[in-house]
Amino acid sequence: MPSTAGVVVPVRINTKKKKAKDFEDEASELALVPRVSHIPQKEKAHHASQGKEVCVHSSTAHRPSPKGNGHHIAGSPEKKDGEIAHADRRFRAENEYPTRFSLQEMEIDIGSWVCLACPTSTRKCRDCKQYEGHEDSLVIAIHGECLTEKTGKRSAIGVFYGCGNAGNISWPIPGKDDHSHTNQIAELTACLRALRNATSIIERRRNMMRKGKVLMPLNAFVIKTDSEYLVRGLTEWLPKWKKNGWKTCKGVPVANADMFKLAETGIIMVEMVVQVKFWLVPKENNLEATCLAKMALMRE
Repeated sequence: MPSTAGVVVPVRINTKKKKAKDFEDEASELALVPRVSHIPQKEKAHHASQGKEVCVHSSTAHRPSPKGNGHHIAGSPEKKDGEIAHADRRFRAENEYPTRFSLQEMEIDIGSWVCLACPTSTRKCRDCKQYEGHEDSLVIAIHGECLTEKTGKRSAIGVFYGCGNAGNISWPIPGKDDHSHTNQIAELTACLRALRNATSIIERRRNMMRKGKVLMPLNAFVIKTDSEYLVRGLTEWLPKWKKNGWKTCKGVPVANADMFKLAETGIIMVEMVVQVKFWLVPKENNLEATCLAKMALMRE
């Protein structure tokens, strides 16, 4: 494990050295989205007290949210002409959760994964201090980081699934051309990686179900980012660009249009099975993914 000197590592990131593990193996664990009865006794969640059983809370009732559309959290969006409206891909927490929830409380840890909290949960566990969670709505935090130095630019991505998750990604973007390294390209690259891995997770679940494994159906992948450019680009600006021949309102070609096209294709593929939502949060609420991206730059 590389040195993390000079970098503030968020508490939820597990920096202990562990055996290398192929992402596909980790996808198997994700496919299970561990229920209380499925979690091995030896597994220790970060919020579990020493010597006690792992404290994991899950709400499977999916009662109507007191706010928002009145259905399951991240409720199924309306379709028009067989397609989901881009604006419906925006996850607006203020429309889903009562005001008593802070942004941090909207996410809960189940095993080595982060899920959305249940908005109808009224009490926290006295041990782990978390609300109940919707284990079928997974949160994937992403971040792209670009560094400008005298020798040129470098960039990297971070993808965070949960504390101690072997699928967490800390990866430097290759290339020496400065044009390949911008914050916008890095954010889009992180998004593309998250979408690709979501597809792998879905396929692994199918394989496990064919073998007779009983799994809870996934409802949504919620991609969390602090990039307004990414979220508004995919949920607000993209349909306007397409209608305008991939040009801005000023008639200028859209920057990174090819990457936005790839992202839309990836979203549509995942939406054949589950929903994809994009959640814009402040930088201070995306520290884990940011740290993973910064660590990748430190290793170069």
